Amino acid sequence: MRINPFLWALYHFLRLLAWVSSRVYFRRLAVIDRAYLKDVAGPVIVVVNHPSTLMDVLLPGAYIPRVLYFLANYGLFKHPVSGWLLRRLYCIPVKRKEDVAEGEARDNEDAFEQSFVHLGKGGALFIAPEGVSYMNRFVRPLKTGTARIALGAEARYHNNVRILPIGLSYNTPNLFRSNAVMQVGAPILVRDWLPQWRENGPATVDALTEYLEETLKKLTVHAVDEPGEALVNTVESIWQESQPLPIAQAHARTQAFAQQQLNNADLRAKIDTYQSNLNTNGCSDQVFAQNYKPWHVAVVLLGAPIYLLALLFWWLPCYIPYRVNKKLDLYIGYSSTIKVVVALFLTFPLALWAIRWLTKGYAPTLLGYIGVISTVVLLGWFAEFYQDCWRQFRAHQMAQKIRPETVASMQTLRNEIVAAIAGGPL
Repeated sequence: MRINPFLWALYHFLRLLAWVSSRVYFRRLAVIDRAYLKDVAGPVIVVVNHPSTLMDVLLPGAYIPRVLYFLANYGLFKHPVSGWLLRRLYCIPVKRKEDVAEGEARDNEDAFEQSFVHLGKGGALFIAPEGVSYMNRFVRPLKTGTARIALGAEARYHNNVRILPIGLSYNTPNLFRSNAVMQVGAPILVRDWLPQWRENGPATVDALTEYLEETLKKLTVHAVDEPGEALVNTVESIWQESQPLPIAQAHARTQAFAQQQLNNADLRAKIDTYQSNLNTNGCSDQVFAQNYKPWHVAVVLLGAPIYLLALLFWWLPCYIPYRVNKKLDLYIGYSSTIKVVVALFLTFPLALWAIRWLTKGYAPTLLGYIGVISTVVLLGWFAEFYQDCWRQFRAHQMAQKIRPETVASMQTLRNEIVAAIAGGPL
């Protein structure tokens, strides 16, 4: 495929920014089965679930080592400036039901044709087949467009079209320094579905769509519905406080719980009781997790000056994106994207410039400036560590104010929950 060199360079520059942004925005980020990303030569359709609007595009795009064409909502193209820019940044407009006015024709033939031609040339497409983004931890029914494009392109060109499924899981995607997991699935060979499609096209489209949906459920934490999501969030928090694991292993543990124990009525009742008691006592799970260590208070007391220094550098660059997002008051699913864009193109560059200006007399060389920036980054990491210690210290202080018999009964109930979700004793 021939690609404009300038646009190719711009795409990969933006891809680099997306990679940097993902490493800064998320405190813990894991890419599971990354090897599948290396095998993306030739015609491929990348499909993802869609819980966090544009972050669902930036995150896979940052790690897939080739230019992707994105099937995007038609509404984004209506403005002449954004339409001109998006079409040149490898985006193909698709009309959803939500994008057309009453009585307006919903014609996607051109989008399908562009997709066929692009795959015929060995290109890569990116599709979020849920069609709309909701900030939930469960996969919604998929649209049939992905299957129709894949089967149509393979039938036309016979060039081994593949579908690469990617599951995206966030614990709280709207919050800065939250956690994210990107789990990549094995490529699906569309040619294996072609004989069945020739016999019964509509039924095969539905079957492939259902298969993709089930695949994405296995690659994510599929909590089924909002009550299930609330249960998963509570279990995940309790479990990680009691038996912390690296993020990839914790993700697998939560996946297994969502697949096996969502309908455990006894466990739900225990968790409901525990959560109700937490609300009654006005405290968090950390109060009863017994993770406080004596050295936490030493860090709180001795590390306070260093923490205040970290706030001096990082408070405004992190706070301004939060205020901008709050002022815009858009759908919560856009929060992460707004914060990343404001921080990346405004507050963080200004902060780096300010640090350079303030320290130019003390670190006049490039090497000295790199040393200053490295120190500031380390201060940011220390600030997070300090806040963790502070939360444990505060939880310990709150536990001292609760009646001992209440603490004992809550810890017993908590231990029962942990044993139940682990499938055995602590």
